[in-house]
Amino acid sequence: MYDIFPRYLPYVMIECYQQKIIDRLPEEQRESLKTHGYYLSTGIVARKAFVGKVTAADLEEFIEFDSSLLPDRFPLGTHVLTLQGLADRVVPPYDAIIYAQIFGARQPGTHNLCYSEDADHNFTGMSDFVVDTILEWWAQLERGQLQTGIWNTGVRGKL
Repeated sequence: MYDIFPRYLPYVMIECYQQKIIDRLPEEQRESLKTHGYYLSTGIVARKAFVGKVTAADLEEFIEFDSSLLPDRFPLGTHVLTLQGLADRVVPPYDAIIYAQIFGARQPGTHNLCYSEDADHNFTGMSDFVVDTILEWWAQLERGQLQTGIWNTGVRGKL
């Protein structure tokens, strides 16, 4: 009787995760997705504003990404900087920890995780912070000073 359940478990998990992502979207985007089958997402790339159309199929493709490939197929010598906003309503901030565990275990190569308390998914209005962080990370990479861990460990922040 219970032997069929495991076959459906991955689909149930994907649907639950997809619903969780949809639930985290702003009301306006959720309504547009429901009504039109897509929503518009704004962001900044190379300091220029853009508008992207996100469909239900896009969300499904994102959710179904097989991250189990990363430990074995991601190039060992590649250094990674992950920027994650704690106000992100699209990707849960804990997901960055999962990637930190994967990327941080590789040798050679480093992984740095930079959380920003006020940042949303696109770091809206924070392009200077993003550029400054990447430039400092790159400078440390070039000097051979990168160490795997939380970005700016040892720097006193606001409490």
